[in-house]
Amino acid sequence: MSRRRELLGHIERLGEIGELLGAMRSLALAESRRIATFIDAQRETAAVVREAYGHLLRDHGASLADPTMAGEVICVIGSERGFCGDLNRRLADDALGHVRDPATRWLLVGSRLADAWPEQAPAPVARLEGAGIADEVLGVQAALVAALTPLLSASGAPLPAMTVHAAGADGITRTRLLPVPDEALPPAPSAYPVDLQLAPHALHAALLDQYLDVSLAGVLLEALLHENEQRLAHMERARRSVDERLDALARRANRARQEEITEEIEVILLASQPEPATDTSD
Repeated sequence: MSRRRELLGHIERLGEIGELLGAMRSLALAESRRIATFIDAQRETAAVVREAYGHLLRDHGASLADPTMAGEVICVIGSERGFCGDLNRRLADDALGHVRDPATRWLLVGSRLADAWPEQAPAPVARLEGAGIADEVLGVQAALVAALTPLLSASGAPLPAMTVHAAGADGITRTRLLPVPDEALPPAPSAYPVDLQLAPHALHAALLDQYLDVSLAGVLLEALLHENEQRLAHMERARRSVDERLDALARRANRARQEEITEEIEVILLASQPEPATDTSD
């Protein structure tokens, strides 16, 4: 009886875990939908900024010297929450495997990523908390901009190249933000250039700041979406594993019950057998 009770207790605990996984999956699905809504709005904003930046370069690019580039900054966006498999370890391995310059400066976003960062790897200049839900992205974006500002705006210093490593639809994505990608650059000046209310250099600096701001918001949201999808896939695998273990335990519990019934029948049969007659003769 004790063996079957132990199996039933195990089944009950696994059932509770399965219910918890189901609730977590529902929350993750709802959050993915919210993140997708944020991404749609962010893409519209980014398109406006890129268009304005392109118009400036198209019509007034001749008066703007290309910014000199030197050095590199790499931002790796991991997860703040767990239950997304080996995502953070893969991010760290991928980022470190694509860098050869020992002077590269690193920024890590996400507490779980910071925990997975190898001890022998270069020390990051900043370790920032990541976003757990869509509503937290703006706060992470502000903290990231604050950490990047001294690296990108040193007086008289050239701009460093900047790349962001994060989770993507097909694995790890590497997004180059600086120098500005070629697709943001216009093919030729217009016959009717736009009028400016600011000096071209001042407007260029302001639009470059806006470009980085909306681009960082975009990669943070995309990373959170794909991290959430990794978490969903991980929970699906865990739920299937729980269901398989529940089926196996149910079969074992049934066998244990059958054995108990057999033992009870044997006891009853033995008890019902007449006792052998005793010899009373002298």
